[in-house]
Amino acid sequence: MVRPMRHCNKPGRPPRDMLVRQLKATGEDHAELPPHELMHVTCELEAAHDGPHADHLGEIDRGTQLWVEWDETRYVFVRLAPCEAPTAGDVCTLFAGHDPGHSWEMRDLLHG
Repeated sequence: MVRPMRHCNKPGRPPRDMLVRQLKATGEDHAELPPHELMHVTCELEAAHDGPHADHLGEIDRGTQLWVEWDETRYVFVRLAPCEAPTAGDVCTLFAGHDPGHSWEMRDLLHG
């Protein structure tokens, strides 16, 4: 039996000033965001992923997304292309080249 995929949901707390500076690149007005979005990030990858955790922060343009990646010691803000995995109707909300487990395959709620 195949185990359903689940989100990692690992929380993170990037430095607020770095986060605000990066969000400006997406056109987000940080004054309009709920306070928790300026303090917390949550890993959107599959629970068994390798490498750093990752949370989508916003769209830069049609082919570029802003993500924050982190491990136990640092946060890195990266611009990545969206995943373009072929599917019958769902769109993967992760970035191109992510570890196995497209967003539509997750069987739990993100941030749940």
